[in-house]
Amino acid sequence: MPSGGPQAPNGGIGKRLLLFALGAAACVLGYLWLLGLSSLGPASPTAGVIPALVMALATFALNGRFLRADGRSLADIGCTFSRRRAAQFGYGFLGGALLTGAWVGIVAAAAGARWHWNPSFRAPALVLAGTFAFFNNAGEELVYRGYAFVRLADRFGPAVAIVSTSLVFAILHLQAGIPWLNVAAGVLTSGLIFAILFARWRSLPLALGFHFATNLFQEASGLRPSSASPIVPTFPAAADSISMRTALAGVAVLNVLVASLLVRPWRRAMEPSNAASHGDASGFGRGR
Repeated sequence: MPSGGPQAPNGGIGKRLLLFALGAAACVLGYLWLLGLSSLGPASPTAGVIPALVMALATFALNGRFLRADGRSLADIGCTFSRRRAAQFGYGFLGGALLTGAWVGIVAAAAGARWHWNPSFRAPALVLAGTFAFFNNAGEELVYRGYAFVRLADRFGPAVAIVSTSLVFAILHLQAGIPWLNVAAGVLTSGLIFAILFARWRSLPLALGFHFATNLFQEASGLRPSSASPIVPTFPAAADSISMRTALAGVAVLNVLVASLLVRPWRRAMEPSNAASHGDASGFGRGR
C-alpha cells in the first residue's frame, strides 16, 4: 500500500499508537486545564483562544515527532504551505458551510424555526468564537485525522481508521456533556465525513476547512446561540421533543448521504481493475 514514506515494522504499530495516544491525552488535559483558568477560559477576554492555540501547536508538534520517527513528514498528512493545500482548505470550508446551511433548513422545516436578528450580538464575540473554533478544530483534526489515522489505515485499512477514529471522536464529545442523541445524530456522522475527506485526499487542511466551517456557521446561524450569533432561531409553541428529534434524524440522514456520496467513487477507484490502471490517487489502499 502506498504510504508516502518508509514504514515502521507492523509489530511496533501498537506501541507507537499507544505512545501517541498518551501524548495526545496529555495535550488535551493541558488544554482543559488552561481552559479552566478564569483568566484564559471561555469567560475571559480572549474567550478560550489561548488554550485552543496551545493545543493546536502541541498536537502539531506531536504529529511531526511521530511522523518523523516513522520516516515520514507532516507533508504526508497534507500539512504544507502551498496553493494546493490552501485551495483544499477553501473547498472544505465551502462544503462545510453548505452542509450547515442544509442543517438550518432541516431545523426550519422539522421544528418550524424562524430566524431573527439577535439584539445581543457582538461582532468581536463572533471573531473570537471563530478564532477559537479554528484552533480547537485544528487540534482535534491533528489528534483524530493525523498520525493515528495514518497508522491505523496502514495496518487495518481506511475503513477501520474511519470508523474507529469517528467513534472515539463521538465518545469524547459525549464525555464533554453533549446529549447522546445529538452526538449520535450530529457529531458521529459529521466525524465520518471529516474522516472520509482526510482518507480520500490525504489532506488535513481539507478536513479542517470542512470541520471549521460547520462549527463557525453553527455559531453564526444561532444553531449554537450566543452573543456571537448575528441571528438566532425562535420556535413555535407547538414545537416539542418529537419535532426536534425529527430534525436531528434529518441531519443524521443528510450526513450519512454525504458520506456515502464521498465514498462511492473512491471505492470504485479502489477496485483491483481500476486501481491497476489508475493507481491509488488517495494515498490509501487496502490495509496490509
